[in-house]
Amino acid sequence: MATKKTSTNAPMSKSDFIRSQPANLSTAEVVAKGKEAGIKLNRVLVYKVRAKGQPKKAASKKTAASAKSSVPTKAVSTKAVSKAAFVRGLPSTTPAKEVVAKAKAAGIKIGVSYVYNIRGAAKMAAKRKRALAKSPAVGPAVSVDGAGSLTSLLKAVAAEIGLGPAIDILRSERARVAAVIGG
Repeated sequence: MATKKTSTNAPMSKSDFIRSQPANLSTAEVVAKGKEAGIKLNRVLVYKVRAKGQPKKAASKKTAASAKSSVPTKAVSTKAVSKAAFVRGLPSTTPAKEVVAKAKAAGIKIGVSYVYNIRGAAKMAAKRKRALAKSPAVGPAVSVDGAGSLTSLLKAVAAEIGLGPAIDILRSERARVAAVIGG
């Protein structure tokens, strides 16, 4: 069984080198420092190692902390929230010009017309949702999965067209089935 050698002169792996660099260094700076140290790195590797090294819960705590210190809105963070989510996060009573000003303060570049477009789309979606909730469900008037429901279907047909014509239709159908069967 091979044992892992541990010595102070052992070369550092690329991933360990990347992890040892401060998180506030840009990817290009990490690659440059690696080159100075004689380690050949590329940007993709730096991104992958940094992405794997970040715990999921720590990222959510960071965005919550930055939200408290930034613009007092419902939006969590400018990098984690899209432009549309930023607009939707503000009350619809907020004037469009004020939304644009708050977005600019948060580092998001939007225009007044963008605010109107997002709010209009949200209103249309809500209107469609209300219309679907109001409209009756589309489906068969009477289910035909059992004998009881077939009886109710026949009663409904008889009530619709009248008892005499319904009996005539049933007799003609009985005669047609008997002819097919041969009886």
